[in-house]
Amino acid sequence: MNVPNRITWATTKRSMTLLCSLVVGIGLAACGGGGGGGSNNAPASAAFQVGTTISDANLPPEPKLPTNAQVCATIEASNNLVTRPDGALPPESDPSIPGVGVAVDQARVNPDQARIQAALDACGAAVDAEVGAAIADADAAASAAQAAAAVPNKNIAGASGEELAKPQYRATKFAVRLVVNRNGPGNAFISGPLTLPSGVTLWIDSGVTLMATRDVIAYSPNKGGPYCANTAVSATRAGSSGNCRALISGDNLVNSAVVGDGAIDGRGYAEIVTSDKLYPIMKVDMTCSNTYVAYASASQASDGTPCDNGGTLVESRSPVRNMTWWDLAYLANIVQNGTTGTASQSNPRLMVFNYAKNLTLYRVTLNNSPNFHVVPSGIDGLTVWGVKLQTPSLAAFANPAGNGNPLFTGETFNADNVKNTDAFDPGSASRPISAKLTTGSATTSARAISFDGYLKNVAFAFDYVSTGDDDIVLKGANNPSPSGSGLPGVDGDRDVHSDRKWGIIIAHNHIYWGHGISVGSETNAGVRNVHVYDNSFNGSEEALRIKSDYARGGEVSNFYYDNICIRNTTNALLFTPYYSTRPLPAGGPLVPNFHDIFLNNVSIQGKTAAKLQGFAANTGGFNIPQYPLVMTLNNVVTDSPGSADVIASDANLTLTGMVNLPIFASTASRVVVNGTATQAADATMVLDCSRAFADFPSPTSPFGTTWAPKLDGG
Repeated sequence: MNVPNRITWATTKRSMTLLCSLVVGIGLAACGGGGGGGSNNAPASAAFQVGTTISDANLPPEPKLPTNAQVCATIEASNNLVTRPDGALPPESDPSIPGVGVAVDQARVNPDQARIQAALDACGAAVDAEVGAAIADADAAASAAQAAAAVPNKNIAGASGEELAKPQYRATKFAVRLVVNRNGPGNAFISGPLTLPSGVTLWIDSGVTLMATRDVIAYSPNKGGPYCANTAVSATRAGSSGNCRALISGDNLVNSAVVGDGAIDGRGYAEIVTSDKLYPIMKVDMTCSNTYVAYASASQASDGTPCDNGGTLVESRSPVRNMTWWDLAYLANIVQNGTTGTASQSNPRLMVFNYAKNLTLYRVTLNNSPNFHVVPSGIDGLTVWGVKLQTPSLAAFANPAGNGNPLFTGETFNADNVKNTDAFDPGSASRPISAKLTTGSATTSARAISFDGYLKNVAFAFDYVSTGDDDIVLKGANNPSPSGSGLPGVDGDRDVHSDRKWGIIIAHNHIYWGHGISVGSETNAGVRNVHVYDNSFNGSEEALRIKSDYARGGEVSNFYYDNICIRNTTNALLFTPYYSTRPLPAGGPLVPNFHDIFLNNVSIQGKTAAKLQGFAANTGGFNIPQYPLVMTLNNVVTDSPGSADVIASDANLTLTGMVNLPIFASTASRVVVNGTATQAADATMVLDCSRAFADFPSPTSPFGTTWAPKLDGG
């Protein structure tokens, strides 16, 4: 990879003569002449006010909570489980038993999984009995019509999500509701993994928290593996989140949802325990309680035996506590360096959904996942509306199992050490399928329907997101095959539902900690036609980000970023095809190609940096042509242009309106610039950010409350 140029306005003052020889279209005044000032595309006199929109005709209608008449079953919390004001359970509610070779009581650490799943299964069966045949008939009719068409409609596999959203495909009763105890203080549930059936809504009522069990056996039930709660599964093989069942999962769904004004807490901060005394657990002194080899044969390994879960040696007398999920993540990613493939945490995700038509998350609060929070793949009609997601929350700081010591390193929880806790990772699926719907944890529908695997008709709206990794990230497949090979991708122009203007919309969201609104690094099947507007970023590591590399590269195009407020962000703009050094796929390099990216009305407050990189020719020694970043920046301004830091290479950049980032042409770094950047830009004329930055709306937020501007209706 060639070293890119790094330019600030200070560089300009020191070396103006040199820069003038490189700049294309620079203002004459800057190089000793008159004039300058950019294009004629001046901003509107009345700047758009970010963060105050309460309705948007471009979006689909706001989802609704079920009515009481639509509830299949109501489940009350036990009075044994009452959360503290910080959101955590007190230690007596869910005790740990110290010592290796001691099993916890499953009835104490996972009391509610069976009864919640039974209610979901019964509801799923009733939904299937009422509307399953209608869904299958509609899908079959659509498939037949597509096959009979003179030019087959390749955009839709079977019935569309828009068709199946109609009332005739929704059951009379479809919701399982979790509520506080009517006769006492009980307001929490502890559960292991749950299967969400097709057509069923899990409704977590106001005041209720669904807590993830700490019992590793619930996530890793098979003695033959795959094994959960480790950083390695052998001496040469890293761990994987795929080794653990997610807290909530669902495959092959139509009209499913998780909603409500309650919360789900993945408890990534809590000490891992086991209800099987032989299951290998890692300790914070890096010893382990057993080996997987011994566990598989129902035996206990001798002290001093090398661990096979990422630890050092078996030590049955170690007095220290078990690791937490976030201990494992930090150990794998930072200490054992997961980027090299030598380690990766085997931690459960909060929610995983594969193949669905109409999947909704509405108003629910999500906290503290051990790994990624929500991973929906191959969804036609994904709506995430009014969701609050915060990791770490205040509950994490009051971890009773860890005696207040957040990490095995002694560090306090922050955005940098709760690793791989992505908030939302929607992506395309690996291939089209025809599959029976999931109607319960062990049942499916009588007939199959079709899913094309594309991610399309996506709306993220009015959400609040703060986490230790990507906040919202679109992923174009994870199968390392080249673009054009028929893989489903992410496409906002594909089968756009008539109730919205565009197929993929990310709008009116507030982003705090994290890596912002991102794309990739999986881009090989393509990510196209995305509209991102009226969003704020406050204290995030990145704001707008597209990342890939030639192990996962592909086309990312037609991105429209409009009316964006960014404050105190390390990298306001980060577009790079050099994200990592992963091993290449068997077929050779996959080239990242970012083009037709449009930034319009972007206001940046505070010192920041930007990286604008395309793909250089012959990268890595392969005979590959250049794929420059092709981007237009219109009215992109910072209130601190003198301290802005820009790295640019292999880029064709068009500057219009007012741009005061130090963006200049460079022959050496293959940067072509049309238009002029100038420090003399009035940021207040571009965008009104006076009400963009609101406090995180949760009593368990570690940020606390300030005099920050509040939102109307917020």
